[in-house]
Amino acid sequence: MRARILVATLVPLTLVVGAGGYAVADAADVVPGWITTSVPQGPPAAFVEVPSVDAAEAPGTSVWPLLDASALLPDPTVVQGLAQALRDDPRTGTSVNVSVTDLITGEVLADVDAADGQVPASTTKLLTAIAVVSALGPDATLKTVATYNAVRGEVAIVAGGDMLLAEDGGNGSDAVGFAGVGDLADQVADALKDQGVSSVKVAFDTSSFPGPAFPTEWPSYALNSGYAAPVTGLAINVGKMTDDDYAKRWPDPAARTADVFAERLRERGITVTSVAARSGAAGAQVGVVESAPLGSVVEYMLHESDNTIAEVLTRVLAVHDGRRAVADEAMLSVRAELAELGVDLAGLELYDGAGFSVRNRIPPQVLTGTLRAAALADTTGEIPGWLAEAGLTGTLEGRFISTPGGGVVRAKTGSLTGVTALSGIVFTEQGRPLVFAVLADGMPYGQDQPRAAIDAFVDALAECGCRQ
Repeated sequence: MRARILVATLVPLTLVVGAGGYAVADAADVVPGWITTSVPQGPPAAFVEVPSVDAAEAPGTSVWPLLDASALLPDPTVVQGLAQALRDDPRTGTSVNVSVTDLITGEVLADVDAADGQVPASTTKLLTAIAVVSALGPDATLKTVATYNAVRGEVAIVAGGDMLLAEDGGNGSDAVGFAGVGDLADQVADALKDQGVSSVKVAFDTSSFPGPAFPTEWPSYALNSGYAAPVTGLAINVGKMTDDDYAKRWPDPAARTADVFAERLRERGITVTSVAARSGAAGAQVGVVESAPLGSVVEYMLHESDNTIAEVLTRVLAVHDGRRAVADEAMLSVRAELAELGVDLAGLELYDGAGFSVRNRIPPQVLTGTLRAAALADTTGEIPGWLAEAGLTGTLEGRFISTPGGGVVRAKTGSLTGVTALSGIVFTEQGRPLVFAVLADGMPYGQDQPRAAIDAFVDALAECGCRQ
């Protein structure tokens, strides 16, 4: 493990932390703008419909190289006072717990019941992102393989975890649509023609992702409202029926992908007589396409707070670890990887990787400990640069506008009914990087008030001279 130093980059008139990455729709968050957007009446909602921001418009950048590590460290007594004031704020209440630590030294600057586990909502995705990248590395790719079984006369598409495929040719750049079903069909059609084969059956094999495809911890409205798709390990555009932000999802995204693949083979002169599911498909490889590098996929997941991608990545991690790709074992893999990073996991309870489960419990100090450990490790050190940038990108685009936190905060938001959360890194006025986590559950219905209070707290950290 090698210590890293945070970078400051210029935003008009001030030295602030780097540029950003973030797009929209926190899968378990209300976005953009904690202060201006409230949760509508109705069932507990993980999303509010807002225009999306393409992650490609705000690529993640390093936030490390130039910071002066000798920047003044805030007085813990002052920071503790700010955290206690947040707890005492009438817009929040006694269920608000806070952890603030110095990124460079790990010194605890504020602890308001930071060891108590709370419902984390979409801040859970921080743990998912860090665990998966730590285990597989940012350059790993997810492979979608096609095999041909001559005895059966069958071509099978084997799920490898890529649920961001394009229908036709891949773009080779963005995480969404990096690889394409059309590209796979090109390879398969050429291989079949070389063997003199002109007619096949098509199968799709998702047996490496046994499910249940729709996690039992997730509410039904997540699927019905287009907030998530069945987690099949194989899909075009995360199983969306259209390109809308909250489009309806195909009931079986893998089956839909196989149907599109069959059509692409027909367009290339191969007759397809049937399309069906196949478990444990065996045959010679006749094609393969690879996803964008895992770092790009994770950055997209964090930007969009994509529930489906978060969940499938935990199952990819389980497979990598030799476990079954089911929720329980995937959470074991997440825990194991975080422990490898040296994080104290006391009080951590995980039931899904996206943050939809209301049984999840994460103590604030686990979030700050995990983010700090990730920031200081070579493999995961760029993850802070993939978070939303306050006032500029993603789920923070509409927040911290013309306030001290604008441009100097990178964080992951989280919200469910009665739950408001924010965790990330803030640079103080002196340029000192602090890691923070604020978790509030048991809130009254609506997000405006607790979000405004949390933003004010983070603004106070950003403008903190914080010396007695």
